[in-house]
Amino acid sequence: MFDHFFKTCVATVSNAEELNRMKEALSEVGIRYECRMKDLNRRNVFDQARTGSLGIKPKFVTEILVVKKDAEAATHIVRTMR
Repeated sequence: MFDHFFKTCVATVSNAEELNRMKEALSEVGIRYECRMKDLNRRNVFDQARTGSLGIKPKFVTEILVVKKDAEAATHIVRTMR
């Protein structure tokens, strides 16, 4: 419930290959991470229930979250990879 207070988003990725490279790099250094998938075309859970899909296809992105104490090192690793 309070995960968002202790974790920082270091990258937002839509490409699976790029996501795997970042996950491998963070694992090699020993930084623990968490991935969350998010639909950019939907503001909240109830959007589609209220209006239906209206032919709008979902656009998924994945956020890579790390603990705040490791955020600076993880951000540096992600920036050097891009």
